[in-house]
Amino acid sequence: AVLQNYPKRVDLWNVYIDQEVKYGEAERVRTLFERVTAMKLSPRRMKSLFKKYLEYERAHGDEEHVDLVKEKAMKYAEDNL
Repeated sequence: AVLQNYPKRVDLWNVYIDQEVKYGEAERVRTLFERVTAMKLSPRRMKSLFKKYLEYERAHGDEEHVDLVKEKAMKYAEDNL
């Protein structure tokens, strides 16, 4: 409910993602990252989110997921910068 009321509060997304990383499963974490990186946020915020997503995949994912995040970040940069 909090994220519905304040969807652009990246600090809240970070807390939620951190909790899911700690206690949740990988697909749930990836779904959250996909939701937040699909939003229209400032380039500075998107950079921090993609960086966090990439760090997560490097620690918990495989090379395929790492490459997928890199591709999404590059597409965002091409489309928005």
